[in-house]
Amino acid sequence: MQVEKGDGAVRITLIGLGVNLALVGLKFAVGLLTGSMALVADGVHSLSDLATDLVVLAGLRLARRPADASHSFGHGKFETLATAVVGVVLLLAGVWIAVEAVGALREGRAEVPGPIVAGVAAASVVAKEWLFRATRKVARRLRSSSLEANAWHHRSDALSSLAVLVGGVLTAVGWSPGDPAAAVAVAALIAWAAGRILYQTLHELTEGSLSPAERDRVARAIGAVEGVQGWHKLRTRSSGSGALVDVHIQVDPALSVAASHAIATRVEEAVRGVLGEGASVVVHVEPSSPPDAG
Repeated sequence: MQVEKGDGAVRITLIGLGVNLALVGLKFAVGLLTGSMALVADGVHSLSDLATDLVVLAGLRLARRPADASHSFGHGKFETLATAVVGVVLLLAGVWIAVEAVGALREGRAEVPGPIVAGVAAASVVAKEWLFRATRKVARRLRSSSLEANAWHHRSDALSSLAVLVGGVLTAVGWSPGDPAAAVAVAALIAWAAGRILYQTLHELTEGSLSPAERDRVARAIGAVEGVQGWHKLRTRSSGSGALVDVHIQVDPALSVAASHAIATRVEEAVRGVLGEGASVVVHVEPSSPPDAG
């Protein structure tokens, strides 16, 4: 099961890597030939996408290593680190593009991109939006934070190409700052994507809980297990595409140790049914409080 999950994540990332490689070459070639700063900036964005594809592949490979003596809870945080690198690269790319574009606006540097630039931008929008949807679908199925981050990187690239397309049209109809203005818009979109990714990564690295929706699903699963008379001290956190859950359940004090253990095992299975087989679940069994004497 785990191998299939890993293969699916690697497969969609490799597809993205191939598409990004083609787009980088196309955008840089056309951008430099036409003098379109926005298209060159978009090429830098696609180049950062290409770099993060490689980072995600490395993170996925490390995260798939089984738990060992040095990492008792597995290597899932390597995927979290890969996600953080994606966010940092995006942020740096956005800052560089913004500085260059603002400089061009102040100096009055502007080139007419021409129809070919608009065509390249349109092709990029279609390709990267498809990659976003395909990658996000796999990321949500596998609960992969690095794939989710990479998916939004694809979306930000699609949006930046859309800005290039709009800027090219504005320049073509006579508004000369259209191209560098589009580059500024690209930088803003990149910064937004980077901030979103880094916030999520920081939440996970600081042992943040699972989302309220996931916690509610876990709580309902625990309460639905036959023999569980109550529960408390539910703690959750993420580790890459995996999750760690710790909960105290209350059972009939008259039950044998074996019967209580069987209930705890069913609770573990119920939680994994919600979060996936990769979830690490620890269940503490306690006797329920006896009813008050008449």
